[in-house]
Amino acid sequence: MAEVKAEELITYPPMDQLQGFEYCIDSNPSWGEAIALGFQHYILALGTAVMIPTLLVPLMGGSDGDKARVVQTLLFVTGINTLIQTLFGTRLPTIVGGSYAFVVPIISIIHDSSLTRIADDHEVRQQNTQVAINFI
Repeated sequence: MAEVKAEELITYPPMDQLQGFEYCIDSNPSWGEAIALGFQHYILALGTAVMIPTLLVPLMGGSDGDKARVVQTLLFVTGINTLIQTLFGTRLPTIVGGSYAFVVPIISIIHDSSLTRIADDHEVRQQNTQVAINFI
C-alpha cells in the first residue's frame, strides 16, 4: 500500500474551503442580524398564513371567525414545523408552512358538483373544510 502524504491528512475548516461565503452551516450570525432575519421569516410566514385562508375560506362559505381559526392553525403549525426543522433537521432557518401549490386543487374541490347534492349548507362547509385542511 502506498503511504498517505501529510498534506492529504490536513483538513481545513469550511470557511477556508468556501472563500467568499459569509456564513457556513455551523456559523452563527450576530444577535442583531439574527433578530432582523427572524423578523423577515415571520413576515413571510404571516403573509402565506393570511393570504391562503383569505382566499379559500370565503369560497367554502366560512365566516370571519372560521378564517381566524384557519389563520391561527396555520401559524401554530408553521411555528411547530419550523422549530422541529431548526432543532432536529438540517438546522437551516426554513419556514415549513402553507403552500400556494394546493390552492388550485382546493378550489376545484370546493366547486365539485358532487357537493351541490348535499342539502345542508353546514355539512357542505364541513366537507370542504375537512378536505382543505387535509391539503394544507
